[in-house]
Amino acid sequence: MPPASKIKVAFYCFFPGGGIGQYTHELLTQLMCLESLTVSLYCPPNFEWLDKAKYKTHPVLFQISSSQPLIRKMKFLMGQWINPNRFLHHAVKSKAHIVHFSNFNHLTYPAWQNLALRNGQLKQVCTAHDVKRAVKILNRKWETKQLRQFYQDCRLIFVHSESQKKELKAFAGEGNYQTVIVPHGPYDFSKGHHSIQIKRKQVDTVVSKGLFFGNIRDEKNLDGLLKAIALGSDNIHLTVAGASGIAGHKNIDYYKDQAKSLGLTKNITWINSHVPEDQVANLFQSTDWVALPYKSKFTSQSGVFSIATHYSTPMLITPAPTFKEIFASYSLGEMACDETPEKIQVALRKLANGVKTSMYDGFANYQSHHTWERNASITQAAYLEAI
Repeated sequence: MPPASKIKVAFYCFFPGGGIGQYTHELLTQLMCLESLTVSLYCPPNFEWLDKAKYKTHPVLFQISSSQPLIRKMKFLMGQWINPNRFLHHAVKSKAHIVHFSNFNHLTYPAWQNLALRNGQLKQVCTAHDVKRAVKILNRKWETKQLRQFYQDCRLIFVHSESQKKELKAFAGEGNYQTVIVPHGPYDFSKGHHSIQIKRKQVDTVVSKGLFFGNIRDEKNLDGLLKAIALGSDNIHLTVAGASGIAGHKNIDYYKDQAKSLGLTKNITWINSHVPEDQVANLFQSTDWVALPYKSKFTSQSGVFSIATHYSTPMLITPAPTFKEIFASYSLGEMACDETPEKIQVALRKLANGVKTSMYDGFANYQSHHTWERNASITQAAYLEAI
């Protein structure tokens, strides 16, 4: 039965930034406006959106960031034990009804499982942005077992698409959890400095300007995109903007060497770093199209996709499950038949021609159906049913 007063929801966000952090911030900003809920966020002191947060925040988690890779890895592992326990102790003390995990430290789940579930006081809820972790932390077999148990112990699991819902059922099996689809809302970045636009004026004479944006990970298939451009590169310039060097993934030097060997040195602009928020809008507004040539094992929703839809920037995609599902309903760009360079190149040629004629007219319809207000309403309804 629902509590007599408002439902008290405590959110947990382990990382200080990134797409999951922004998603959590945007969702909480809308959830706090709903009369049936009281929401708060438990996060590290360097959470990127603390200054913008109008909802209640508790920056009490152990900070895992460091400029030194070895120290960062050590703090990351320490945080797997410290932070979920710290969060749950605070949530119990505050008499929360629901604990909502934006990140989940399944590596150490046995160390905090009982605290999360004891006496039935807390309803365990999560948002599975990625149903399975792409890279192991220490031991894949152990982590798979614990992640599956974590899901089975949840009351609600939020995903972003029908394909993710099916993936979750195949992975986690039967349980007491209910799976709820909440679409990914748009990411808005305010206009800022124009330094990137000025740099791009050097290539304004090219026919088609593309953007590959965000953290560079293997499953995003940048190497496949470079090979595709090399199959017909004379009228294309690509900006690759985002940080590399993520553990378990190829470094930016690998892709630079590949571009050089493919004869693309003059066709690529490299911005090998995290792009400041005040320059994101400039990047998207000064490009003709955005490339998301991701491999089929990419099953989550993409923050880059959400930014592109906000700025109505046509996209080149491959049939990764969530992308394919959305493109079936909205005209937002071109989808390659598969993730091979040859098929990507075919779609890229179509996209370049389509951009010239403004044929991608699905953005307004997509934007009207994918709002944070609607996402908050779906989330609230699921909470009410779960209590």
